[in-house]
Amino acid sequence: MAAFRIFLPYNYSPNDQKAIRFAIDAFAGRKETSVTLFHAYTPLPNIDVSANPENVKMRSGMTHLAAELKEKEEALKAVGDMLVESGLDHDAVTCVFKKRVKSAAEEIVDEVAGCNVLDHLRSYMKGGGHGI
Repeated sequence: MAAFRIFLPYNYSPNDQKAIRFAIDAFAGRKETSVTLFHAYTPLPNIDVSANPENVKMRSGMTHLAAELKEKEEALKAVGDMLVESGLDHDAVTCVFKKRVKSAAEEIVDEVAGCNVLDHLRSYMKGGGHGI
């Protein structure tokens, strides 16, 4: 089990880049560190473009949006690769790119629900607080 479990919601902003830089500077090379990059995207609507001649006009827009989503997924994987290249263990870096069903905050809470932060804090304190 990793001593440091870092969860980074990632929305492709300059502040997200700062968070990545901080994670690299603070945790690269520490074998007991795991990082999860998380992005929940708004799903594209399912539109039957053949059902109505007017819907055909939306095809190119939908194709563009689908391509943009694919680019974002690849960009998230590239950030994960950058974390590995910077010294984090390959098996300790996870990228989660998922369709948003709830609000972004609810998706984040659901994603980290299995991680009991208090248990990690107690373990850290029992160890004398060393390692940060």
